[in-house]
Amino acid sequence: MIVVSKFEKLYLLRKALIPIICIGLSLLLLDVKIYYKKDADVIFPVFFLLVLGCLVLLYNLNSIYKLILEEKKITKIYFLSRKTESIPYTSIKSLEKEFINGSYIFEVGQITPGYYSYTFNLEKDKKLIVSPLYFKNCNQLIREINLLAGTSVSQVS
Repeated sequence: MIVVSKFEKLYLLRKALIPIICIGLSLLLLDVKIYYKKDADVIFPVFFLLVLGCLVLLYNLNSIYKLILEEKKITKIYFLSRKTESIPYTSIKSLEKEFINGSYIFEVGQITPGYYSYTFNLEKDKKLIVSPLYFKNCNQLIREINLLAGTSVSQVS
């Protein structure tokens, strides 16, 4: 059975919110210069905000990945670059389950008291993070990885 991860919409919005604000502010400054204050010196702030917004957007979009769980391996596909990475289940060394308290993190806010974030420690000191903050079907992904990896995954809390 093949399981494909589903993105959490708020996660995608958070990744794009700061770049949208930067680009919007630069357009607002440009609008002020064109229509209201023709002598305003806003070239540097507009350029800075545009470059900052584009760089943060590119970085954020490249850090987003989709997971495809197959029988023999996990395929990790990055959103922007479409780079694929194959992770065999035998390379999973351990699982760390961490409770993230919702009252202390701005990303969760008052919506929930907290959630569990799962970090799979892989060979060569790599990590694979599966969290309900990223994926709607996080519990299904964790269940399927544990099932397909067998008893080789030891849990560290």
